Amino acid sequence: MTIHPRDDEDGVGSLEHAREALYRPIDMPRPRPELDGAEERVLPHAWEEKELPKIVPHQGERHVRLASVFLGTAVLFFLGALGAAGYFFYYGSNSVSTDKITIDIQGPTTIAGGDSVPLSLTITNKNPVAIENATIEIDFPAGTRSATDMLAAYPRYVENLGTLASGATVTRSVKAIVFGGAGQSLTLPVSFSYGTSGSNAIFEKKSSYALAITSTPLSVSVDALSEIVSGDPLTFTLTVRSNSTVPLSNVVISAPSPFGFRVTSSSMPFSNAAFLIGTLAPGASKQVTLTGTLAGQDGEQRVFHFTVGTANSPQDQTLAVTYMTQDATISIAAPFITTDLAINGDTANNVVIMPGSTQSVTLTYANTLATTVTDASVTVAISGTAIDFNSIRTTSGFYNSSNHTIIFSKDTDPSLASLAPGASGIGTFTFSTLPVGTPSPTVAFAISVSGMRVGQSNVPEQVTSSTVQTVKVATMVGLSSASSRTMGGLGSSGPIPPRANQATTYSIVWDAQNKGSAVAGGTVTATLPSYVSYTGKTAGGGTFSYDSSSNTLTWNTGDLAQGGDAQGVFQVSLMPSTSQRGTVVSLTSAPSFTGYDRFAGVQVSATADPATTATPQDPGYVPADSIVQ
Repeated sequence: MTIHPRDDEDGVGSLEHAREALYRPIDMPRPRPELDGAEERVLPHAWEEKELPKIVPHQGERHVRLASVFLGTAVLFFLGALGAAGYFFYYGSNSVSTDKITIDIQGPTTIAGGDSVPLSLTITNKNPVAIENATIEIDFPAGTRSATDMLAAYPRYVENLGTLASGATVTRSVKAIVFGGAGQSLTLPVSFSYGTSGSNAIFEKKSSYALAITSTPLSVSVDALSEIVSGDPLTFTLTVRSNSTVPLSNVVISAPSPFGFRVTSSSMPFSNAAFLIGTLAPGASKQVTLTGTLAGQDGEQRVFHFTVGTANSPQDQTLAVTYMTQDATISIAAPFITTDLAINGDTANNVVIMPGSTQSVTLTYANTLATTVTDASVTVAISGTAIDFNSIRTTSGFYNSSNHTIIFSKDTDPSLASLAPGASGIGTFTFSTLPVGTPSPTVAFAISVSGMRVGQSNVPEQVTSSTVQTVKVATMVGLSSASSRTMGGLGSSGPIPPRANQATTYSIVWDAQNKGSAVAGGTVTATLPSYVSYTGKTAGGGTFSYDSSSNTLTWNTGDLAQGGDAQGVFQVSLMPSTSQRGTVVSLTSAPSFTGYDRFAGVQVSATADPATTATPQDPGYVPADSIVQ
């Protein structure tokens, strides 16, 4: 084996030199062999401890620096792209946004109801492109009227502005008369819609305008008692006033009645729980009264709501716009002395009596208090168009003819000097009604009670209560029935006097006369005997019908006006029998009339004698002509 001189000299083999060269740091200078051998070299032995060169790991500084540069460049690129995208989104040449449409509304924020509201609208297109079919719309509250025509409704303002170029501004003025109640807040919705060229999309921008109503154009005040006795008359005085600067039409006061209230009268028509006032000029006022009776228990309260506003039309009195509601609270107190009026034994509130007849009245009274009432008196004031004042008589009271009052007091009934708790008494009187002839005949009884009681402070105090009861007088219809050979224009045939087994015709004349209030649905009925037949010939007013199964003839007179009458004529044929010779024969049964009295609200009736072969109305009539031969 050949040994190289170098390997032999330092004791290190070739493999060791290769290992050292492999692990030597790249920045360490490689020792080069001495060329001049002047300096003695000392070579270590292989077994000597030798410190190997320290290996330093590679740090990769150059690679870290390049990554940082790359990351920074990427962040800058992202921010630039984001900025470019935002720029093109907001300022790009083809972008459209509702945010770039401005709607500026100028006008009053508080108004008086019924005033004209001027609004100024300024619309600006800040989009970089034009917008097309631009339309502005404002919705007004219900009841708004046109500023140029007070009678014309103005529910909304709509205008198509056409095309608005980029940066263009349009200004419009809008006026409307707006109504509302005092303190009411109104919001006017505003809508702006538009499109763009080359697109079917519709853009819409919404806004609103707020208004506050400081005063109402209509006000209503109520004047009434705060406490009444159950059943006593109660009157409300209502005053409606216009605070508007323009005339208000179709003004209505709505007055729904609470439970227990019954309307008896009003100063103007009261229909569907409402008064139609009509048109009120600026600053004008109107006063109406509403009277009725209120029934209830002691300690109860009733709240009346009176609302003023305007209706859509005089025919429809439903409130379209409400401006103000005024409440009235009425407390109900028990009467200290109750009274009960009975007419002919009937205590109902809707008693109807007949004309030209005598009526008997009984008045009972009782102390309902827990204390004694002294010096009690009960007064009945009598009025009406159907009473004969000269016919009034009383046995337990005093009738004062000067003022048509009947007084029951301690002078006529000693028990009224001191009426103990629960004690009662009775007073009576009579009167007669006049014959029919006056329109809407009535008799009214106004009952007032007074006395002294010991109050809560142990001091005597005057107590009073009153009530009114009205009775209606029904009309009277007169009915007559007569036979004739010449009257009615229907002609006649057959022998006179009538002969057995031979037919003779007669005309029957029915006459109905209404002497009082209007009557509806008047009818007269009668039956025909078996020996009499109906020919079907008729004349006069109304219509006739015949039921052959029951031999009943009916005449419908129709409505009879006050003081009006109706006459109807029909023809019958008589076929007498030999058994009827020597007698006057009936041609009909006793006819009867029925109809409905519109004023009194009751059915009225009348009867007449049956028609016979006796015809005293005919010229040259002799009694022998009515006897069957």
